[in-house]
Amino acid sequence: MLLYDNPSSSNALKVRFLLAELGLDYERETIPFTRPRPAAFLAMNPLGGIPTLDDDGFVLSESNTMLRYLADREGRDDLYPREPRRRAQVDELLDRWVTGLRSALFRVEEPALGFTPGVGWDPSAADPDAARREAHAIAPQIEILEALLPDHGYALGAFTIADCSLAPALYRTTHTKMDLTPYPRMRRLRDDLIARPAFIAAGPVL
Repeated sequence: MLLYDNPSSSNALKVRFLLAELGLDYERETIPFTRPRPAAFLAMNPLGGIPTLDDDGFVLSESNTMLRYLADREGRDDLYPREPRRRAQVDELLDRWVTGLRSALFRVEEPALGFTPGVGWDPSAADPDAARREAHAIAPQIEILEALLPDHGYALGAFTIADCSLAPALYRTTHTKMDLTPYPRMRRLRDDLIARPAFIAAGPVL
């Protein structure tokens, strides 16, 4: 199994997190953030997003799809339930995350960490004041996430692939210095997730 990733990609980190939880061996090939991406990579993944997973010739290029696939591949009903209603709850949170909540947090990450599309991360381009303004602007969306989370346990009570998807962006708040004091559930979940041995083994960078 080969994962085309970048150490600083939050989408790649979520997949490495699950691979570590599953105890699967895999190889890694780094893809640069700069565009255009390598031609061989674009041949597998025409949109050029990071990561891409090649499982013995079976190629996937959407990170949440990789989470679903890997959990199913390993028969991990605890991580991605087969019972329709429980599975739907996981899928619902994955979809809510990718269709709005994740992009809200990225609005803070861009100025806080100096991200330029097509180029990558450059701390010298960071703008802490702009990051604070964005944190204020996204508060209504983050309040939605806070309301979705339980007072204890993981995002849906037990640990699932939904937690793997949330963890990298929550971890990144430790780098952006986003104040999570107004969001105690989010802060607790972040701290629980980034303390998991598998998350540490996944090699979080940013």
